[in-house]
Amino acid sequence: MTRTNYIFIDFENVHEIDLVRVAGKPVKVVLILGEQHKKLPIALVKQVHQHASAVRLLETGCSGKNALDLVLASCMGEAKTADPHGYFHILSTDKDFDALIGHYKTNGLLAARHESFSEIPVLMNKAERVNFIVTRLKSKQVTRAKKRARLESQIQALFGKALSEPELQDTIGGLIAAKAIEIATSDEVIYKL
Repeated sequence: MTRTNYIFIDFENVHEIDLVRVAGKPVKVVLILGEQHKKLPIALVKQVHQHASAVRLLETGCSGKNALDLVLASCMGEAKTADPHGYFHILSTDKDFDALIGHYKTNGLLAARHESFSEIPVLMNKAERVNFIVTRLKSKQVTRAKKRARLESQIQALFGKALSEPELQDTIGGLIAAKAIEIATSDEVIYKL
């Protein structure tokens, strides 16, 4: 089962939006606009049109301190109720969202706050995926898989089960090329970190 990734964009805090990355990915994007967002950059409008099936513009008509934040939290709650198995992302530089993310995680949900599209695992390119995995593997909190099949499973878990088989194999190839790991003939994973 492919997990849907829900990306809620706080347009008050993040204006660099790369919707090209959503093409062919299991994502739903909600771009939340406030009362002051009367005009959008033409490049963004073109991207919204190009990926209209995955992107929803939400004009709140609200203004004031934390108005968009509250609307975003409400929308995220609605999505969580409709799809409790989704992966919920907030794209914002506002660290106040970390409390909401922590609450979701405490309740067993997949959730994260990111400051750019390139930080969202399902939207990463091969080099970004490899760097992300290497960073995780260097962390003392991650158990390193001993066999290739288990490593594949761990990588899929990191990316919300959103990688295609070619993307998964390409990522493992990238880890090997980066000399982060080797795969022995017995399918044993040897770490070079």
